[in-house]
Amino acid sequence: MFHFFVKIRDSVEHFMLFRVTRQQATVALMVIALVYAFLAGFHTVFDLDMGWHLATGRYVVQHHVVPSTDVLSYTSPEAQWIYPPFAGVLLYGIFSAFGYKGLSWFCAMALMAMVACLLRSPSRQESGPAAALAIIAVPELSLRALPRADLFTNLFFAVFLVQLWAFHSSNAALSRSPMEPISLTPGAYLQHVVGTTRRLWTLPVVMLLWVNLHPGFVAGLGMLFAYLLIEGLELPFSRGRSAALERLKQAWPPLAATLFATLFNPYGLRIFKASILLAGLQRSSLPSTGPSVKELTAVPLSFTSFAEALDWRNPASSYWWLALAAVLVITLALWRRQFGATLLMATALYFSIQHLRYKSLFACIVVVVGSTIFAEALLDRRRGSTKVAAKRFGLLRLLPVIAASVLCLLTCVRIVDLASDRSYLGSDSEVLFGPGESWWFPERAAAFIQREHFPGNIFQLYNLGGFTAWRLGPAYRDFIDGRNVSHAVWEEQQELLSSPLDSPVWEAESDRRSINILFFSLARFYGLGDQNLLSLCQSQLWRPIYMDEVSLVLLRNRSENRPWIDRYEVNCQSHNFAPPLHASRGELSNFYANAGAILLLLGRYNEAQEVLDHAVAISPESPSVHLALARLYDAKQQLGDAEREFKAALSVKKNDAAFWDGLGRFYYSHGRYADARPYILTAAQLSTIPINEYTELGYIDLELRQPHQALIDYAKAEEAEQGREDLDPEFLAQIAEGRAVAYLALGERQRAIELLQEAIRRTPKSASRWQALGDLYDAVGRQQLAEQALEQAHALSK
Repeated sequence: MFHFFVKIRDSVEHFMLFRVTRQQATVALMVIALVYAFLAGFHTVFDLDMGWHLATGRYVVQHHVVPSTDVLSYTSPEAQWIYPPFAGVLLYGIFSAFGYKGLSWFCAMALMAMVACLLRSPSRQESGPAAALAIIAVPELSLRALPRADLFTNLFFAVFLVQLWAFHSSNAALSRSPMEPISLTPGAYLQHVVGTTRRLWTLPVVMLLWVNLHPGFVAGLGMLFAYLLIEGLELPFSRGRSAALERLKQAWPPLAATLFATLFNPYGLRIFKASILLAGLQRSSLPSTGPSVKELTAVPLSFTSFAEALDWRNPASSYWWLALAAVLVITLALWRRQFGATLLMATALYFSIQHLRYKSLFACIVVVVGSTIFAEALLDRRRGSTKVAAKRFGLLRLLPVIAASVLCLLTCVRIVDLASDRSYLGSDSEVLFGPGESWWFPERAAAFIQREHFPGNIFQLYNLGGFTAWRLGPAYRDFIDGRNVSHAVWEEQQELLSSPLDSPVWEAESDRRSINILFFSLARFYGLGDQNLLSLCQSQLWRPIYMDEVSLVLLRNRSENRPWIDRYEVNCQSHNFAPPLHASRGELSNFYANAGAILLLLGRYNEAQEVLDHAVAISPESPSVHLALARLYDAKQQLGDAEREFKAALSVKKNDAAFWDGLGRFYYSHGRYADARPYILTAAQLSTIPINEYTELGYIDLELRQPHQALIDYAKAEEAEQGREDLDPEFLAQIAEGRAVAYLALGERQRAIELLQEAIRRTPKSASRWQALGDLYDAVGRQQLAEQALEQAHALSK
C-alpha cells in the first residue's frame, strides 16, 4: 500500500511541468482573487438608491449646502432627512467627469481594493488561506460594490477589521509561551507592539471619512467594541493577561481618537440615531416592503436553500461555503480556546443569517479571521504525530497545489460566465458585463419628458423614485423614493395603485398634488408587476404618450395637454417595439424578454410568442423568458406547454421563491391542489417574508378538506406579518376570512362568525363578506342580524 501511494505521488510530480511551491500557489491565488474581484465588479451600474445619491450630490455641489431636510420629493417637503451627503458628492463628481462608465470602473476598482485589503495578512502562513477564502467571498462582496454610499461601509469595514485583527492576532502570537516556535523577550515584544500600534492611527482618518460618507460607520464602532471584547476575554487567563493589558494600553489612544472623529460631521450627535435606525438596530418606521428594508430580512433556511451550496457554478453558492468555513473556524477556535475569535465569528454568522445586508461584512470576517485560525491549525497539525506519515506520502506538498488548482479552475469558469453574461442572464440580473448604465433604466422616457417640458408633478412608483430624482430633477421632484418614506405617502401610493386610473381617487389626488405626468417602469422586475397594463392604456382621464420596452408615460387628459396628446398618443394595441441597433447579446436578450412580457400583458399573444421565441433563441438560460412563455401558454390554454416552461424556468432558479410559487399557482388555478401544495410550501420556505405563500397554502388545504392544516398555514401567515404595518387591509381580511372558512368546516360556527366580523372590520365595503356573514347568521338562527348583514351586502353591491 505504501508503494502504491508513492507511485501516485511520483506520477503527479512528473505530470507537473514544473514544481510549484506553496508560495507560488499563494501568489497565484492572490492574483486570481484580485482579477476576479475586478471583473465581478465591472458591470453596468444599477441600484434603486443610486439616483438619489447622485441627486443629493448634485444639490450639495450646486447649492453649497448640506441638506438636513427632504429636497428631492414634493410629497415630503421639509421632512427631516439625516444622511451623510459626501458619498453622493463623490459619485456625482465621477459621473460628471466620466459618466456611467466611470461609475462602473470606480465600483470595480473599489471591490478590487477591498479584496486587496483583506489579503493583507500579518504572516506568510495566513496568505494562502486568506487568498482562497477571498476568492470564495468575492460574489458576496460584489453584491455591495454598487454606486451607492453603502460601498464605503464595506470598504472601510474591511480596513478596520484588518488593522484591529492584525494588531491583536500578530501580537498575541508573539506573546505565547516558550513552547511556541515564535516568541520574543518582553522588551522585544513591547517594541513590536509599539510598532504595530502606529498602523492603528489610520483608523481615526478612515472614520473621519466614513462618518461623512455613509451611516454604516456604526459598523466600525461595532468593530472597535468587538476588539475590546476579544482582548477582555484574554484577561481571565494568566497566560495572556499581561500581553492583553499591554495591547490595550497601546491601543486606547488611536481608538479614542477614532471615536472622537465621529463627531466631525454636519449633523453632530443626530447622526447616531439616524445611523442606528438605518442599520436595522432599531425598529424603523419605514414600510417593510421597500427594497432597503428587505435587506434586513433573514436568510431562508431550508433543504432547498442549503442545496444551493452544491451548485458550484452559481456565485450565490458562495455564501453557504463561507457559512461552512465559519462553522469550521468556530470549532477550531473553541478547540484552541480562542474565545474572542469564536465569539466574533459566531456573531458575524448570526447577523448574516438574520439580515441579508450584513452578508458582505460577514464575508470579510470569514476571510480575515478564518485565514488566521486555519493557518494556525495547519501549523499545529504539521507539528503533530501525522507529520512523518504526511511527508512520506508527499501530501503536505501536493494537497495545497491540488486545492489551489481546483479553486483556480472554478474561478476561471466563473470569470468566463461573467464576461459572457451567462451569470447575469441566467440569474435575471439588472446588469450586464462591461461599463455603462443598466438596461433597466428608462433613459429614453426620461429624455422624452425632459425634452417636452410638461407642466405639473410626476407620479412614479417607489422603485423608480431614485432614478426620477436624479434624471428628471431638479426640474421635477419625485413622488416617493427610498430616503424618507412616511406611512402617509406610502399608503397614498398603495391606494392609488389599487384604484382604476379613471376613479375619483386618482382625480382628487392629482388635483391635490398637481400630478400631470405618470411615469412607470415596464421592466420585467421592479416594474408594474401584475398591474393591468391594458387598463392603463384604455384610461379616459390619462392618455399614454410614450412607450418602449422598459417604460410608459401617461399625460393627464386635459385641454392644456391636448397638443401633446394629439402629437404623441400611443396605441398600445398596435405599438411596435424596435430592437436597439448594434446591441450585444445581453442587450438583445433583455429587449426581447421585456417586449414579450409587455405584449403578453396587453393580450397580443401571437406577437408575444414571436418575440419570446427570439429571446429563447438568444439566451435559453434566461428563467424569466421561460416564465413569460409559461404564462403565455397558460393564457392560450396550452397547458402541457405551460407546465413544461414553468419547470424549465424553475430548473434554472431553484432557489427563487417566485418560480416555485409560479408553478404552484399554475397547478392551483387548474384545480390540481395536491400538485400545487409542495411547490407553494417550498416557496414559503425560500421566501424572506412568506405571508402570501402561507396564505395560498391555507386556500389549498381548504380545497383539500384539511381545515386543521389550513389553520396552521394561516397562523404562520399571521406570524410572518407581525410588525408589517404597511400590509393592505384586504390581505389581512383574506387571512381572517380563510380562518373563518376553516373553523366553519370544523363546526365552530361562533368562531367563524367572529373571524368574518374581523374581516369586515378591515374591509367594511366588501359586499361578498357581508353576504357570507349574513348567510352564517341565518344558518345559526340569528335572523335579525342576518337581515341586517344581507341588507348591507345588497347596498354595497349596487
